[in-house]
Amino acid sequence: MPEKVKTAAALFPENRIDILVNSAGILNHTDFLEMSEDEYDNIMDINAKGAFFMSQAVAKHMIENRIHGHILNVTSSSALRPAWTPYQMSKWAVRGLTLGMADKLLPYGIVVNAIAPGPTATPMLHKDEGDSIYNATCPSGRFAMPSEIAALATFMVSDMGDMIVGDTFYMTGGSGTVTLHG
Repeated sequence: MPEKVKTAAALFPENRIDILVNSAGILNHTDFLEMSEDEYDNIMDINAKGAFFMSQAVAKHMIENRIHGHILNVTSSSALRPAWTPYQMSKWAVRGLTLGMADKLLPYGIVVNAIAPGPTATPMLHKDEGDSIYNATCPSGRFAMPSEIAALATFMVSDMGDMIVGDTFYMTGGSGTVTLHG
């Protein structure tokens, strides 16, 4: 992995990486009682293990080159719910990893945070460009758009986000909130 990070850094004129966004993830629809070990491992490897080792490799690059930067993890509003699927468990893990890395990496000038989208109009939820974003199960009445998630992410990895450390921003359209309306 460290060689891949050096190769990636070499693609930029400054030969540096100062932002990492861990956004790889897969979802499962298999019931708890039917989940296979292989499917469990695949989800945990991509969603949690991948974020851990990518962060480790990029953080080493940043530290060795005295680069102040940002690591932004994409978790999920699922990290607020009871975890009985590997997807939910992996998103809990990423939320915890965000706090731990923020603690370990801030002394090096590396700011770590997370963004936790709720239902978002992406192919992961079988939404393609041009599809309706109506979502009756979300209090806002719609799915979030990827551009909305990207706008918050851009802010968080900018200099304006430097004082936000170890936090997870939930962008759920009200999904996951308790409604007090009768």
